[in-house]
Amino acid sequence: MKINIHNKLYMLMLILLASCATPKSQNPFLLVYPDLEGDYRYGEVVLENENVILQKLIVGAGQWEGVHSHPGNQLYVHIRGGEWSGKLNGEFEYYGEIDADGSVGWMDAIPESAGHNSGNTGDNDIELIYVTLKKDTPLYPQNKKNTYSHMNQSLELLFENERLIAHRQKLEPGQWQNSYNLTGDQLYIFIKGGQWAVRKKGEPYNSQLYKAGSAELMKKNTSEESFEYGNTGNTLIEIVWVTLK
Repeated sequence: MKINIHNKLYMLMLILLASCATPKSQNPFLLVYPDLEGDYRYGEVVLENENVILQKLIVGAGQWEGVHSHPGNQLYVHIRGGEWSGKLNGEFEYYGEIDADGSVGWMDAIPESAGHNSGNTGDNDIELIYVTLKKDTPLYPQNKKNTYSHMNQSLELLFENERLIAHRQKLEPGQWQNSYNLTGDQLYIFIKGGQWAVRKKGEPYNSQLYKAGSAELMKKNTSEESFEYGNTGNTLIEIVWVTLK
């Protein structure tokens, strides 16, 4: 059959529209909240490599996520906390639980058939980052030592299992942590942002302004050269550190 140029353009437009209607990602490690609208349904990929993916999601006040699954091996970090309620197959599992800014929790695998659904039953938006491990086994099983033992600021232990360890740290303006070598991959997630810098041999470099919800990854240090991180701004910085085991 002969197709003229107008028919070709029309067919191309239909293909483009169909592609826009499909989910943004088929990545099995990402959450999809079917009851949220637009980009809020799929969230935002903040960081990804071969071992981990970080996805930021916002649930508005009074909104429910919709029945969805979880791939497991997930740590969630509250950038902005709030009041949560949860259901299984339409029945309340819990109601009105409060999570503070900077709090964390662990999610095992949940199939969609379980009817898992969570909702924001508070008055303010809730913002989370899910840290999802792609592999089922530890990355650095030989590491037994807590890599934070060299820091000079106190850290609050939030969570630990065989896959990772999470701490919360607050740095006042002008504060620096002691130098140390990185024996495993570390993520740092800003709960309260600010001007952040790293230095080697006492010389600051790569000073950058981070906002709340920003995240970075530091790979295992194989050079044996120690380094420091510090707050070079004039506001308090609060960070959740996640060390992958």
